[in-house]
Amino acid sequence: MEKRLLLLPVDGRPVVRGQLKHLARLAGWDLALPPISMLGYFREAANRDGISDWLLEQADGVDGFVLSLDTLVYGGLVASRISADSADSLLARADCLKTLRRMCPSKPIYGFLATMRISNSNVDEEEKEYWSSYGESIWKWSYHADKHRVDGDENDLRLSQEAKSSIPADIRDDYLATRSRNAGIAQAMLDLAKDGALQRLVLPQDDNAPYGFNIAEARELQQRVNDSDLRRRVEIRSGADEVAWTLAARMISHLERRPARNVYLSWHHPGDAATIVPRYENQPVGIAVNSQLRAAGANIALGIKDADLVLGIHTANQPQGDWAVRKALGRKNPLRSAWMEALARRQKDGLPVAIADLAYANGGDPDFFNLAVERLDIESLIAYGAWNTASNSLGTVAAQIQLSPLRRPSAPGMALKITRLIDDAFYQAGYRQVVRRKLEAGAWTLDRAKQAFCDAANQWLREHSITCFKVCNAFFPWNRSFEIGFELKSVGRRGMGDGGGCGPRAERAHPSMMA
Repeated sequence: MEKRLLLLPVDGRPVVRGQLKHLARLAGWDLALPPISMLGYFREAANRDGISDWLLEQADGVDGFVLSLDTLVYGGLVASRISADSADSLLARADCLKTLRRMCPSKPIYGFLATMRISNSNVDEEEKEYWSSYGESIWKWSYHADKHRVDGDENDLRLSQEAKSSIPADIRDDYLATRSRNAGIAQAMLDLAKDGALQRLVLPQDDNAPYGFNIAEARELQQRVNDSDLRRRVEIRSGADEVAWTLAARMISHLERRPARNVYLSWHHPGDAATIVPRYENQPVGIAVNSQLRAAGANIALGIKDADLVLGIHTANQPQGDWAVRKALGRKNPLRSAWMEALARRQKDGLPVAIADLAYANGGDPDFFNLAVERLDIESLIAYGAWNTASNSLGTVAAQIQLSPLRRPSAPGMALKITRLIDDAFYQAGYRQVVRRKLEAGAWTLDRAKQAFCDAANQWLREHSITCFKVCNAFFPWNRSFEIGFELKSVGRRGMGDGGGCGPRAERAHPSMMA
């Protein structure tokens, strides 16, 4: 039988669905993915009945399952926050997992279910409608109430009560009821892990802070994991959209008995590992690095002599900036060229290099990237990541580290890398701001922005001497500027028999990076 996994994504965006096909192909695997039409679209829930039927129909033809339980139970990640379904009706949908286990008693089933986030802004795009008026107050109530519970500071008690009193009672009640319902679903998933229906369960903490109702829930879940002796089977950590990547890499490694890659960590600013807490996360970035590599099945090498490759980690010796909310770094620290030169020497000596560019949330650091283009062979990088949260970036990089061929280039690896460079280093870090300004001024529509993006992205690739692909057929998956999808076309190859690469040869179609 062809090596094949079934993957149920959290929705239909390219980064959580289409790009996973290329990740699996790094190791010679294929993915069974549900049609996009079945999946959730922004606030619209997935076709859960159709997905359950599809899942059971596909079961005989795959070797294992990586499942978004948010999609299976709620209809998607956004749906999990806004759904009015009862706890009983949601739990009934999880019975599909028990049926799947009976049908496939020896096949591994990995699942992931996010703890409901608490956005700290009055933006209701992905929340209940009352978030537009009370989102910031709900966040403050949550943060300070939990901080007081942990630290006992009376000022936090005062701040939490002030925030709580500004929220109408019926909204407070609805919010707490939704949280309680979702926490109960997470407890039920722990029971499935304990009973063996799930071989592995990840409960990621989506967009969190050091304190909050969600953090209190995570502490309670972790205590139950410890009490039930489930630590080898259940993981609670920061992240969300990258979890399908790390679980797919881990399952392929498990099924192939693939050894863990030994990764040497090279920090731009070593002290940042313990002192910088990334935006939307609640632990130092060094913990996130270790956690995401382990999640994908890789190990940390104790020394360079033991390493299969090097992970260069760019931080800025200060709190992260954030391109999505147009927040620059607090100061302009000079880049340490000696560090980059050391990475370049490793690469020239034949030790593969991957890059996690974490100075900003929601995009890369242009100054760092320009220096990397000067000093490194960008086309030979194993992976590059700088999208959304630090854990999102690290998870996708870690998955590629674990599955990528290290000594020869591959078409899927090149496609993934160029996709992330265009998305993270070009679009998120710069061109998204151009699009937003044009949209706000009424000068562009989203349709106009699609072609403008393709033209600008291709110009950017030429400027950086990246000649492997050209960009075409751009689209906005959720009809907004925050994320973008596009197709790549190969314009040549250089020593890659499986199609794709660089050079001046004839253009031909490449497997789409679209959803």
